[in-house]
Amino acid sequence: MAKENLPSFSKGMFSGVILDELVFPYPKMKEEEAEDLKMMQDSFRKFAEDHIDGQKIDEEEKYPDGLIDQLKELGFMGLSVPEEYDGFGLSATAYTKMFELFGGINPSVAITLGAHQSIGYKGLVLYGNEEQKKKYLPKLASGEMLAAYCLTEPGAGSDAAGIKTKAVRDEENGVYILNGSKIWITNGGVADFFTVFAKEEMPDKDGKMTEKISAFLVTRDMGGITSGKEEHKLGLKGSSTTEVFFEDVKVPFENLLGERGKGFKIAMNVLNNGRLGLAGGSIGALKVVMKEAIAHIRQRKQFRKTLSEFEMIKEKVAQMTVDLFATESMIYLTSGLVDRGDVDYSLESAMCKIRATEVTWHGVNECLQMVGGLGFMKEYPYQRYLRDGRVNMIFEGTNEILRMFTALAGMHERGQYLRKIGTALKGPIKGFGVLTDYATQWLKGRVSTERIRDVHPELAAAKVQFETWAKNMHFSAERALIHVGKNIIYREMIQERLANAAIDLYAMIATISRVDTMITEKGAENCSVEIKLCNTFADQAWRRVRRNLLMVDSNNDREMREIADFIVDQEKYPFETI
Repeated sequence: MAKENLPSFSKGMFSGVILDELVFPYPKMKEEEAEDLKMMQDSFRKFAEDHIDGQKIDEEEKYPDGLIDQLKELGFMGLSVPEEYDGFGLSATAYTKMFELFGGINPSVAITLGAHQSIGYKGLVLYGNEEQKKKYLPKLASGEMLAAYCLTEPGAGSDAAGIKTKAVRDEENGVYILNGSKIWITNGGVADFFTVFAKEEMPDKDGKMTEKISAFLVTRDMGGITSGKEEHKLGLKGSSTTEVFFEDVKVPFENLLGERGKGFKIAMNVLNNGRLGLAGGSIGALKVVMKEAIAHIRQRKQFRKTLSEFEMIKEKVAQMTVDLFATESMIYLTSGLVDRGDVDYSLESAMCKIRATEVTWHGVNECLQMVGGLGFMKEYPYQRYLRDGRVNMIFEGTNEILRMFTALAGMHERGQYLRKIGTALKGPIKGFGVLTDYATQWLKGRVSTERIRDVHPELAAAKVQFETWAKNMHFSAERALIHVGKNIIYREMIQERLANAAIDLYAMIATISRVDTMITEKGAENCSVEIKLCNTFADQAWRRVRRNLLMVDSNNDREMREIADFIVDQEKYPFETI
């Protein structure tokens, strides 16, 4: 795994530093890989035309016989496995583009493929030793083994630290004895290979025994593994989702993944990687549904004109386009950061997942609205894509948890620094150096680190708004830390506003970078629509940022908490009209 030694763009933004060298110019795939990608996409499209019937899969709640075997034969199980282990070794960008295609054609198939390789065996790719990789990756790449990711438990969802599954070391026999259960496991009923997270007792640095999470590579042939019944879900009905039980499973010591007690870090880094595939699949679905809806509004007439001529319909189409363009810009800027191999992209991948899943949910709903009554009918794809897309805001970290992560991780470095300042103020003589350093950084920061490089004049207004509101977000985050202190971890409404501001700002810079790079390559006269998209999004985004930041300082959070507490105590909505 490449060492991450450059700071995160978004974490820097929280601290008032704009690292524009990370986002300019906009990343571009290598020509050879782009050609290979196109061939793979064409191959999957042709296969899907003959073998993937989304409506039938949804109605029968299963895949047709042989579908998964055919996908294995075509090589779609090993997209992210390095070539030396018989995979395709796709870059993060190419991999995400493939999942955009999968998500558009059928979200159920996409989630089966994603659970296998985005998260199921991703831990092995990132943290496995050479022996482990040689033993398992070729079988996973070929599809001989199907993978699943086992983290969530009945009592531990987003709070991964609360897992109860236990792994006990049997030193005499050289195995861990694994006991516990995991729920809502995608591929749970069909997988042969599981990345499992469990607690084990181990000595800490002082020799005291403590429980920590470790990660394990577990295969069904070890015995003691059973799958529960298939869950009946709102959407993604073709995919397998079950509970998985581990009863006295003997896991050899050599199947420990990474270091003992480092499982939580492995789990989070796997999810950081997996979120981009989910984001790509989400927007792929919206693009397909949008195409269907546009075909309908172009021909459907009401009051002697087509639906596409009505201004409120135009607004929906334009807004979906603006949102898609900005979200797509975020996703592939982030995949470019991943492909660099030397940048912390944890916040960016979380923000992409949040925005892509929400833009898709809203957009598919708008498409259903545009086509009217037929959008509600089973024979049309709108209601199916709506149901399939709903879980994306829950998968791989709920969007609420990811907003908390974005805000708290973004503020962490600044919070530590402010704590040093507070300590220095208590002892002015000893703390003089710290204060001098802070003052120097503050002045330097205002002069040189809150600006981005020059962009094309057509994007100048968007550039100024980004710089202005990035600076204001830094100030708002700092004020919140000063006023609330460590209690910021409990002030989730403030966290949400700061996260939303950060998401919009990252989307702004991604869109500006994309269009500015495009103008450099093609000339402004050939990018007129893209310029409109960029400037329209920036104009909308900075207004949302302003509102969110104003509400960090002035809000009705206390009243909202009190109303919620009252209703929870009542156990219902208690009001009636007279």
